[in-house]
Amino acid sequence: MLEKIQAWDEKILTKLTHKRTPVLNKIMILITTVGNHGYVWFVFLMPFLLMNKWRITGFTMLLSLCFTWLGGEVTIKHIVGRVRPCNKSFEEFLLIENPPHYSFPSGHSSSSFAISMVMFFMCQHLFIPVLIFAALMAFSRMYLLVHYPTDVIAGAVFGIICGCIAVPLSPYIPFFDFQF
Repeated sequence: MLEKIQAWDEKILTKLTHKRTPVLNKIMILITTVGNHGYVWFVFLMPFLLMNKWRITGFTMLLSLCFTWLGGEVTIKHIVGRVRPCNKSFEEFLLIENPPHYSFPSGHSSSSFAISMVMFFMCQHLFIPVLIFAALMAFSRMYLLVHYPTDVIAGAVFGIICGCIAVPLSPYIPFFDFQF
């Protein structure tokens, strides 16, 4: 079964290498770069933290990012230990610096989808644009050959779960009562 999944992953990545264009390469590099270390999401949540009306939404986003980081980057990646596609058979097609950590699940995907779930529950008018950006972020990781499709799918599912957990937990964290 795992061999079939691996073959499916590699087949999709091989097809993606044939669909690349110079313009799309630049767009995907930009999208993935702003997602490095969750920077785009920290910049995104800062205005929420500064406004009393939206502060709980900002802290909920922060909480969901903490869940994805602790669960995905710190725990699951080291348990699974999946080698990235660019370290196996796609190294010659690499357009960005080779990420130093394991592949499964995609941290870019999990953080992006966690934020999109918080938006779904707490700030619906931003849900669709954030979801579209999350999908582009996830796609960029496959396009740039630093994640397999199953890494991205698992990251998205994990992010959705983390976002769904953060929303009901956030009101119970006393820090949300802080006012400027």
